[in-house]
Amino acid sequence: MSAESGFEVVSTRTIGEGVFLRLEEVILRSPTGEEVKRDVIRHPGGVAVLPIDGDQVWLIRQHRVALGREVDEIPAGKLDVDGEDVADAARRELLEELGATPRRLEHLATMAPSPGYTDEIIEIYVAEGLDFTERAPQGAEEHGATFYALPIAEALDRISRGELTDAKTLIALLEWNRRRA
Repeated sequence: MSAESGFEVVSTRTIGEGVFLRLEEVILRSPTGEEVKRDVIRHPGGVAVLPIDGDQVWLIRQHRVALGREVDEIPAGKLDVDGEDVADAARRELLEELGATPRRLEHLATMAPSPGYTDEIIEIYVAEGLDFTERAPQGAEEHGATFYALPIAEALDRISRGELTDAKTLIALLEWNRRRA
C-alpha cells in the first residue's frame, strides 16, 4: 500500500503501445478494500521552453491531432534521449523548433498536465538572450509549423480572452509574469 494514500496496485496490464506511449489497465485496491480499474497512459516526460526576446515571447502554431486544429504554444518536446540532462533537452527543443540558442536558461515550473490518467511530467524553462540560427524541425507537425513573436502583454491578454489554451504555455507565461512582478 502507498503509505500516503492507502491505495495498493493489485495488477497492471498493458493494453496497447504506440509510438512513444503505453496504455495500461491498472487495478487498485482502495483503503476500504474496493477494487477499481483505471486506465493510465505512460509517457516519457517532456520539456517546454518559454522563449523571451526583450519584451516579446515566441510562440509556435502547429497542428495538434488530438484537438483536430492548430494550437499556439511554446516550444516543447519529449524526453526521448536516454541519459540526456533535462536542461539540455530544453536547449535541444528550442534549437530544433525555433532555431534559437539561449544565453540564459532558468527552470520555471514542473507540471503534471493530466494526473488523472497519465504519468507525464513536463519541466518548464524560460530562455532569454536568444541567438537565432536555422531551425532543425523534427516531425511533420514541426515542419508545417509557423513561429511568431508577440508582446508579452498581448500573450497575457490572449490568456484572459481564452485564445491561448495550451496548459504548459499558460503556466510558463503566468509563472514568468509572477516572478518579474
